[in-house]
Amino acid sequence: MSAVITTLIIILLMIVALGIVWVVVRNVLQGSQEQVEIEEECRQVDLEIKALTVEDADGDGAWDDYSITLSRAGTGKNATRVKIVLSNNAQNSTVIDFGYTLTPLSTLTNSTIDNVGVTNATHIGITPYFLSSTGNEEFCTNTITKEI
Repeated sequence: MSAVITTLIIILLMIVALGIVWVVVRNVLQGSQEQVEIEEECRQVDLEIKALTVEDADGDGAWDDYSITLSRAGTGKNATRVKIVLSNNAQNSTVIDFGYTLTPLSTLTNSTIDNVGVTNATHIGITPYFLSSTGNEEFCTNTITKEI
């Protein structure tokens, strides 16, 4: 009788141990799957800086009012968001959210980018990102830069 109970306890402990291992493995696989999906979507995003103008729209003498037009090709399926950094030889702007979501085959302009901490910008960098299923910003590794 004692051998049967010992065998049952060992079997139950093995089932519990397998359950714990399965939970850990499943969580790792799910996290990896989402990262792979984001990386695949990033590879399919084809953005282009169509136009960038800088002016002194508010008349304060600082050329720090920007209008940026971005275009997205037809590849990919998810909506893409974009972060922007403007720079000159001395400084970088704060990181700016473009403010619009680019879907495939869309071209959008944001003409309200001002007071970003950089005047007379000479370069622009844009980085696409997606929102994960948990709402976190997942940035693509491909930053597109252009000289103004």
